Amino acid sequence: MRQIFSKRLRIILWTLGFFFLIGTLAHHYFPRYFGLVLLFFYIIPSNSFIPFPHEPAIIFYGKIYGPYLTTLAATLPTIIACYLDYEVLTPVFNLTRVGKIRDTKIYLKTYHYFKKAPFLTNAIAAVSPVPFYPIRILSIAGGYPAWKYTASVVLGRIPRYFLLAYFGALINIPNWIIGLFFVTLLLPIIYKKLQGKKARPEIAPEFVAGKQAGYASEIVLDD
Repeated sequence: MRQIFSKRLRIILWTLGFFFLIGTLAHHYFPRYFGLVLLFFYIIPSNSFIPFPHEPAIIFYGKIYGPYLTTLAATLPTIIACYLDYEVLTPVFNLTRVGKIRDTKIYLKTYHYFKKAPFLTNAIAAVSPVPFYPIRILSIAGGYPAWKYTASVVLGRIPRYFLLAYFGALINIPNWIIGLFFVTLLLPIIYKKLQGKKARPEIAPEFVAGKQAGYASEIVLDD
């Protein structure tokens, strides 16, 4: 299992290193467009594991570079983010106890509806303001093909990026309002993380006292 994770990690690092090199060259030869390089590397984690809101960034750079360049600069890293999702999460579901979530009633019931139209569901979730992470989990845990997952996400993200960038270019919103918008979107995420940390000490004694694998796995899945 370590060898699989190590191989996937090397692929991820080489991929990020390659685009970091491209970004460095772009900064050297095309300094005017360096903001698009920053957006490029911001979009990767914000569409993957780090829940930073991408909307304020798209609006901000839409003001500077217009909707077309901004949309292009945000779409390419979205493809990389989808690739990273599969490279990292697939072995997690296949080789660890986290995969047991696929046996829960909630997952089975939700996946039953998801698999009726997975491509459309991914695309709608990607373009809409609803949280995208549950759909991502269903796609990867359910073994939905990576290229279809990526295509559906990109299909949904492109109009979303374009509308946000166009809005930024059209309205020319002051930067302080965009910054306030970013903080507003970030606060619920921070609050949720803090609440999770407070809840863990309460769960821990029960986890230790259980001393049964079945009971322990239920706590892990519920968390």
